Amino acid sequence: MISRYYLKCPGCAEAFDARLGVEPTRGTRFYLPCPHCGLPIRGSMSGTELEDHRIAIECEVLSDSAPESPDGRVVTINPFVPSRYDADTFTPMGSFPTMTLLQALGDHAFAEFQSERHSALEAGRDQWPTVRMLFQYYLQGNTAMFVRIAQQQLGLAWEPSTSHERTTVAYQAMGAVTTVITGTTGTTSANVIGRFSRKHFAAMKRHKDHLATFRRRGQSSAALERDVFTELNRFVEHHESWEMGLLGRFFGPGGNNAFDDLVLYRDEFSMVRDLYQHGFELACKCLWPLVAAQNTVKRGSPDDFGAAHPDRVPENKRPRNLDKFDKLPNAFKIAYVAQVPGWEPFESLLNNRRRNTIGHATAHHDLQTGRVVSDESPSGMTYLEFLGEVLGVFEALSTLAQVLRASRVASSPDFGPFE
Repeated sequence: MISRYYLKCPGCAEAFDARLGVEPTRGTRFYLPCPHCGLPIRGSMSGTELEDHRIAIECEVLSDSAPESPDGRVVTINPFVPSRYDADTFTPMGSFPTMTLLQALGDHAFAEFQSERHSALEAGRDQWPTVRMLFQYYLQGNTAMFVRIAQQQLGLAWEPSTSHERTTVAYQAMGAVTTVITGTTGTTSANVIGRFSRKHFAAMKRHKDHLATFRRRGQSSAALERDVFTELNRFVEHHESWEMGLLGRFFGPGGNNAFDDLVLYRDEFSMVRDLYQHGFELACKCLWPLVAAQNTVKRGSPDDFGAAHPDRVPENKRPRNLDKFDKLPNAFKIAYVAQVPGWEPFESLLNNRRRNTIGHATAHHDLQTGRVVSDESPSGMTYLEFLGEVLGVFEALSTLAQVLRASRVASSPDFGPFE
């Protein structure tokens, strides 16, 4: 749906037509550029049903029916679909939001993107609330309500009567939804989890020290488990603000120029950056099970790092055990994981260089260029690239939650006292 307005710029005081794409939303902050002077004019919209939709624009609204501007100045934006910053009504590509993605991606990729995007939004809206409730009962230790939700709302056909069974059910339910939200294009979660599971089970069969380590560390990971769930819940609650990060995974090498020219007219950088930063830090706290499994399989002990150290880690920083690994800077933790075949994608999902750029104190969303910039990185990145980084952190955190699950299952009291 398109709403039309005749606006007066609060800066240059010139009038212009604004064509604004409207969709149901719990709350969206956006901006539009004055076509005369380029001033970013902020606005907001809310309303999950079109009949109760509300739009506020921080300038004088001369008319809400938008009579044609005498000099033909028109700006067309949709906060839910990227477009070109300098576009007029219909040309060039990116000017008319409903056609932008089809023009940029082509028929086949556009259809795949729309399918994944729709499934992700639906999973967050319709399925996550039940999973959230289930996981909250799991964290509370409310067995009766956990079983009721699992059976009546998730269709579980059996009763999880033990602690480790409830842990497994809770994490499987959470993983089913976060996997859909992450999408299938360009993802590596299944491969990472599969490789970890094989290494972990092989290590448990052969080395008692491995299981003892996972039991001990799993017992002390209750607080981390709660923090990870809380942060994943925050990601899903604000999914609408970063879901367009999925778009970058559908552009091939030849489509980068078109992708770089697109702007998403959202004014939510501070909130989304908080998600990114908190998610990044938590994900790095969950890397230890991967390293422990690799150490045990290769050298017989989760604490034995041997001589397999990344080149970038200085000799005086190389850990002698998992406790020392926990104290490493995040960049070094990621390097240890990324050197294992099959786990290299963590270097991209948790890109420490990008983390420093986005997390810099001066980082901000320049609404006149549509880029995230900082004193450290004046050229920065497009807002869409930033949202792609946010999606990467969500994928990493949701993947590592399933890895952390192994230690929480191992620490279950069902298996008797710790040795």
